[in-house]
Amino acid sequence: MKNKIIFFSIDRLGDYLIRSNVIDKISKNYKFKEIVCSEKNYKLIKTQANFNIINLFNTNNSFINKFIYFFKFFLAKYDSVIVFDGKGISNLLLFTIKAKFKFTFIYKKKGPLKNIFFIFKKIILRKFNIKFCVLYSKDYINLKYKDHYPTKYKVLKKYYKNIDHKTYYIDEKNILNHDNNLKNYILIHLDEKFTDIKNIEKDLTNSIKKLSKKTNKKIIITSFNNNHEYYKNLNIKKINFNALSNKMKLNDKIIVIENIPINDFYFFLKNSYINISCHSGFFIHTSLLLGKRSVDIMSKNDEKWLNTWTPTTKNYRKIYKSNTDEIFKKIYNIIYEK
Repeated sequence: MKNKIIFFSIDRLGDYLIRSNVIDKISKNYKFKEIVCSEKNYKLIKTQANFNIINLFNTNNSFINKFIYFFKFFLAKYDSVIVFDGKGISNLLLFTIKAKFKFTFIYKKKGPLKNIFFIFKKIILRKFNIKFCVLYSKDYINLKYKDHYPTKYKVLKKYYKNIDHKTYYIDEKNILNHDNNLKNYILIHLDEKFTDIKNIEKDLTNSIKKLSKKTNKKIIITSFNNNHEYYKNLNIKKINFNALSNKMKLNDKIIVIENIPINDFYFFLKNSYINISCHSGFFIHTSLLLGKRSVDIMSKNDEKWLNTWTPTTKNYRKIYKSNTDEIFKKIYNIIYEK
């Protein structure tokens, strides 16, 4: 077993989740495991038992943090360094850290100058014996190119033989469970991605209530710091998560629970019957990790890009954005399809 490895994952929570199993498998080859992450994925990563040190890189104060991190890791010694996020600071530190094995994922972006820089970057990486894998960025994906990030991360199997076919890994032993006795409900997460759905501001309440009348299942709606007009117009009982008492039974057939912490949100997803969102990263990827039926509401123009992130599974279904009532009719059909 080798001694020390450090990972860089200074990006979103969904990004971390689609590489989480690869990171876990690689970690098993080392005695000491370290990761640099962002404020967006820190709360989950800190619950994971496979890291000895978790470094939080504050992206809101990135200039100062870049300065601090440059001196913190300058000539630091590891056996291996793996950069997943493609960030400039991560790739800079990749050059300054001393390690026998270095690997990074680099993004190919559209544009003449970006293409020249991309070619130059590959030349430099090869000169310094840094292994790399190319990922197509969104502008290329939206043209004719195809990519699949969860599959691309498994290219590391060439160097770590214990990597398997799985995409996700979460060690839930250290994730606190807010037990509220709720099971087998329809879970819908509302965020900013709902704002471009037709008639959402005036029809959402009625569409949810129609769905409720057709099913015998409780509907739980979640949202976080949602100040959009459609959400303000939602005429359904809203409870802040902090107001829930432990073991509290929520008797209303439809209820909105606001501002659930990530760790507790994990168990809301785990205890559900089906999960519905407009491709909220943590929501959809955790739902698929748990093997739950998952409905992704998306614009047809975004489908190629979202396919780049999402593993293929029979539990994953898509609905294209249209008007609110039509979307909820399709949700009902998916819930009760045979």
